[in-house]
Amino acid sequence: MKKRYLLNSVLVLGIFTLLTFPKSCANTSTPPQGGPKDSIPPVLVEVLPIYNSTMHPMDVKHSSVSFEFDEYVVLNSPNTNIFLSPPQSKPPTAKIKGKRVVVSFQEPLDSSQSYSLSLGEAIKDNNEGNPFPPYTHSFSTGAYVDSLFVSGNIVEASTMLPMPNMTVLFHTDQSDSAIFKVLPRAAAKSDLWGYFTVRNLPADTVYRVYAIEDLNNNNLYDPDQERVAFLDTLIIPTAVMRDSLPELAVLAMTDTIGCLARPAQLSLSMFKEVSQRQILRAKERVSRRQMYLKFAAPYPQIDSMIIDGIPDDKLIKEYNYYRDSITIWINDQGGVPDTLQMRLSYMKTDDSLNILVPVTDTIRMVRPKGKMVENRWGEMVEEADTLAAYKVDATAENIDQNGIVITFESPMVTTPFDSVTIVAKNTREQISDAPFTVEKDTADIKKFILRLKDKLVPGYEYTLRVPDSLFMDIDGIYCDSLVQKFSLPQDEKLSSLTVDARNVHEKYLVELVDENRTKIYRSYSIDSAAVLEFPYLKAAKYSIRITEDKNGNGQVDTGDLLERKQPEKVRMYKANDSMGNNAYIMDIPERTELVQTIDIGEMFK
Repeated sequence: MKKRYLLNSVLVLGIFTLLTFPKSCANTSTPPQGGPKDSIPPVLVEVLPIYNSTMHPMDVKHSSVSFEFDEYVVLNSPNTNIFLSPPQSKPPTAKIKGKRVVVSFQEPLDSSQSYSLSLGEAIKDNNEGNPFPPYTHSFSTGAYVDSLFVSGNIVEASTMLPMPNMTVLFHTDQSDSAIFKVLPRAAAKSDLWGYFTVRNLPADTVYRVYAIEDLNNNNLYDPDQERVAFLDTLIIPTAVMRDSLPELAVLAMTDTIGCLARPAQLSLSMFKEVSQRQILRAKERVSRRQMYLKFAAPYPQIDSMIIDGIPDDKLIKEYNYYRDSITIWINDQGGVPDTLQMRLSYMKTDDSLNILVPVTDTIRMVRPKGKMVENRWGEMVEEADTLAAYKVDATAENIDQNGIVITFESPMVTTPFDSVTIVAKNTREQISDAPFTVEKDTADIKKFILRLKDKLVPGYEYTLRVPDSLFMDIDGIYCDSLVQKFSLPQDEKLSSLTVDARNVHEKYLVELVDENRTKIYRSYSIDSAAVLEFPYLKAAKYSIRITEDKNGNGQVDTGDLLERKQPEKVRMYKANDSMGNNAYIMDIPERTELVQTIDIGEMFK
């Protein structure tokens, strides 16, 4: 009978300590008979060959690792979750054999090489889908197992949120092209907390460290599709693997305290590079007088843009910040053909030479058919020909900072704002004019901002009136009338936050965001110490995000791998909330005036 080896006692003790409560019965051959739901993950009872085994077979025919569990299990995305370091061109395969999972290698292993085989989130029990905690198995094809490791975490650069399932690459080839062309000498996957450990590293080896999104699982960086992170300096691992270390503990991903307590030697910020390969990525005829072009890289070099039959002085061109998105409007109220021909001459990246070359593309722009509706005079016309659409944003919580924002659907030919009125009604029902100023938005030609000359008064009701047929767009279509009331919030349950920003010697963006860091409630741009007010807050969870905005462009600039340029630094403030908790999330209750003092210079040391 073939001799079977048990896991070493320390490993078994570690895994069973994780799962200390009694195991419920789980019969995979008969339906459940009632009782409490099985919430216990599978237990690993044996691995062949044993942990840290040496002289592992290198040939494909005999090279595999078998994991036996105490119950029947199923595989969860094994091609993504099961990961070998150093990786091979072909990933390992996994098969279920009874209560065992057998992982086989499709290519011969290297001689005298230490390997780590991670199961990640690949194993779940057969009945309830309880996940087996991420476990990594070490072995060597040589006489000993390398025992150094490096730990770290990966966050998304603009939100600082953890990035799960990212691939960390350790390269001994320090050339710039290695990340694109060469498999790494060691690698690991980040877990659900963005945490990773690269294991079984040799001594006295210098590495350049990267992390990639690796959407195609080839362990190479594909810049057009994937995000990337890199470490500014080279590293030489020194930490020695020991079963007692928290960095190497087998933890359930639901163990928040344990997962957050793991030390990290490295921290990587992941970003999406701006493409350097210039092509025309998208084109569209949006409506009768609107077209859209999208380039792959910023600041395209456009030599000419000619639309047959339309003089250049009749075109309105609107660019985004990087000038790689262009909206083109035809400012001519005459007839416009349903099909337009555009001749676009620009510098395009040659696929074979990887340099910019001049090209001229002929683009056919076909007008989409509009929905037919009845206008105010009973005529059947396209819906776009009924009224010039616009919207008004007078959000109570932000109107004192953002003003009243009027956004038209298309550029306007006439904008007589002197006929627009705003009146204020005080608490005694007295009505008076509320003078205002009008600003054109610098980034959007269709947007205007109205700001009251006097500070808004709590308890006052304001009314904005736009007369009928006041504004006319480039189609010669007039806008409808509008009456909109607005006022400052009066809910007594609302709270406020005051941020005393100190030690400020650079430009920074200070933003109050939700706990998922996707919604911005209010933001400030500062370059010196300031007291910032965040009023009218509902009871909820919030975070303060601070971005180092050295160039003052009001946004988080991404990084550049080949230029070794990191994305702009972002920090989340670790706050003391009203409950005395110290965390990145503030739980602000009702009727609270919270004050936070932030030493911004200290945060960005």
